[in-house]
Amino acid sequence: MRLLRYKNISKITQVALTFCAFLLIAGCEEASQESQGVISIGGDITEIIYALGKIDQVIGRDTTSFHPESVTSLPDVGYVRQLGAEGLLSLSPDMIIASSETGPPEVVEQIRQTGIPFVLTEEGFNLSGLLKRIDTIGKTLDAETEAELLSQEIIGKMRNIDEKLAAVSRKPKVLFLMSASDGSPMAAGQDTAADAIINLAKGENIFASQSGYKAYSYEALADARPDVIMMMEHSLASLGGIETIKEHPALGMTPAARTGNIISIDGLFLLGFGPRLPEAVAYVADRFHEGLGATISIEE
Repeated sequence: MRLLRYKNISKITQVALTFCAFLLIAGCEEASQESQGVISIGGDITEIIYALGKIDQVIGRDTTSFHPESVTSLPDVGYVRQLGAEGLLSLSPDMIIASSETGPPEVVEQIRQTGIPFVLTEEGFNLSGLLKRIDTIGKTLDAETEAELLSQEIIGKMRNIDEKLAAVSRKPKVLFLMSASDGSPMAAGQDTAADAIINLAKGENIFASQSGYKAYSYEALADARPDVIMMMEHSLASLGGIETIKEHPALGMTPAARTGNIISIDGLFLLGFGPRLPEAVAYVADRFHEGLGATISIEE
């Protein structure tokens, strides 16, 4: 009887120990997963990670990642297109999640040869591309449920904006203006984030016949007679501000300058094509079409 009782106790003990071992292993795996150190490359990538509630896993970011402001306290590994392997490896990351424009290619390949997972996300200045990036990052960080909820929220907001824009009959002629490194003016054509935002907000890019960014004379820009001039904040500052444009001998003669319809926006917010895309489109659409109420429609 004592032997039988001992055997039963022994079996119970073995089962208990096995169960405890299972919990310990599972706990270690979960802790390992949660403590995974990620370097985020690309402002939109960092914003997506933040929106998915996984920003605590990020140990480093690139120069274009400055939203939310809290990420600016993280180590900066350099500009997205000009990364160095040494800077990336110095943080001992478990994984790197990067935008499609990350480079140079030889650095990406060098990192991959170390065995560190290097996840390049899908490109595309459109809603479809954004949703694919969210899905990829969600799967990578074990946040698929959060990714699905975020995608549905964005789709719903964009649907509300489109419903508002359906009533718009006239598209304003829009000039997206940048300043080159030498200070000369450049305009955005098709295949750019600026062109995509203009189209989503139901505007007409007056230089859509070109591809990419191209330098123009101020006279050529003025001759295009834009109704709206859009710029990033730093570009506007480099040109001297809104009043300078209004008083410019060429740009000052445009309908945009005469009516004061000059839009200056943070570049990451406007062109990032991250989770704040609906807010950016709504903001621009409300500036293109007076009284539209697109921003209100996505806040309700």
